[in-house]
Amino acid sequence: MRLFLFLMTFVLGTQLSARELTDLREFGSASTSTMYLFTSPTCPHCRDFHKTIFPELLKRFVKTKKAQIVIVDMPNDQNALQAVMLMRCLPSGASTKLMNWLYENQKQWLNSKDPKATLRQYATALGMNFVDFKNCLNNTHLKDAIEEQRDMIGNLYGVRGWPTIVLRQGNTLRIYSGTDKHTILQGLEATIAGFLEEQKRASKAK
Repeated sequence: MRLFLFLMTFVLGTQLSARELTDLREFGSASTSTMYLFTSPTCPHCRDFHKTIFPELLKRFVKTKKAQIVIVDMPNDQNALQAVMLMRCLPSGASTKLMNWLYENQKQWLNSKDPKATLRQYATALGMNFVDFKNCLNNTHLKDAIEEQRDMIGNLYGVRGWPTIVLRQGNTLRIYSGTDKHTILQGLEATIAGFLEEQKRASKAK
């Protein structure tokens, strides 16, 4: 298990631009707290995170409207890049299903004789025909945009490994990395609760 790493950084005026956030998958509506989840579908630690921690994030923060989660794709190999491209080409609901399938069946997918053919099977089950599948993976503009986005956002926040959560609250950024479920959830709970309390006090003071 990877060790938990906590860093706190104050960045004045640093926000993700609309161009940097194009086509990212969002869970929940806009909130005062936003979690940017840096992840890759071929990363074993990301698979574990998706199975054990991600559902808790949705339950504790998204469903309660305490925070929004934005997935930032960080493909680090060809299989991951192709998977992310397909997720961008599919409608949002199907894209989320593909993401879940890939993490849940990561070992079978990557250890299959032809991972690309396995991706096609998943995409077909979600309603994508062969022509659309081929056109999606041959879309050099999409490929370049994903890689540019990966490098730009990764460098902006200094993300060098994943899974990593960047929690943004106003101009305050806090970075959580690792797969220690208890520590990550406890840290996020305390930080978000504290921020909400500060907002209440500020609102009363007006």
